[in-house]
Amino acid sequence: MQDNAPVHTANVVKDWLREQPFEVMEWPPHSPDLNPIENLWALLKTKIYDIHPELHTMPDNDETLKHLVSYAQEAWSEIDLSVLENLAETMSNRVQEIIENDGWYTSY
Repeated sequence: MQDNAPVHTANVVKDWLREQPFEVMEWPPHSPDLNPIENLWALLKTKIYDIHPELHTMPDNDETLKHLVSYAQEAWSEIDLSVLENLAETMSNRVQEIIENDGWYTSY
C-alpha cells in the first residue's frame, strides 16, 4: 500500500518501485479510506477483544505483550478468507468514492 507515508516516499523505495514490472497507483495525501489494511486492523482488534475481553484490564507490561501477540495470532486464524477477498475486491469502489468526494472521507 503506497500511501505517501515517509517510509514509502524515500528515494530508495521510489527507485525500487520504478524497477518493478507493475504500476504504482497515485494516492491522495491523508487517504486512509483507500487502505484496506486499516479496516483489517480494526476487524482484528475487535476480534481480539471479543475473544479476550480481559485485555482491557491487563497491565501494560511485557507479560501482557506476550499474551497480546498470542491473542492476535488466535484472532487472525478466525478471520475468514472471504473478509480479505472482500477488502481487495472493494478497492475500485474505494477509489471511485474518494474521487466522487474530491479526496474527502468515504463510507469505508
